Amino acid sequence: MPADTIFLTRRQQARRYGVSTRTIDRWSDDDNLGLPAEIDIAGRKYRKLSDLETWERARAAIAAANRAILRKQRTGQPAVAPSA
Repeated sequence: MPADTIFLTRRQQARRYGVSTRTIDRWSDDDNLGLPAEIDIAGRKYRKLSDLETWERARAAIAAANRAILRKQRTGQPAVAPSA
């Protein structure tokens, strides 16, 4: 089944990320995290797996960029190349 037709409950999301459902609730309330919007189906909250996978890739890219900046700072290199 394609990921855009798979929906995960909060419990399934918690299991996916190794956290509690309460943590999923907190992440949902934190606009800075940019967690995908929930979909209400028959009174239950779901998120599309494809949206979560996109969010995961974006978070991984941000984390990699932050690690690169920190690594450059530790080695004394400028985080951004000086402009000419």
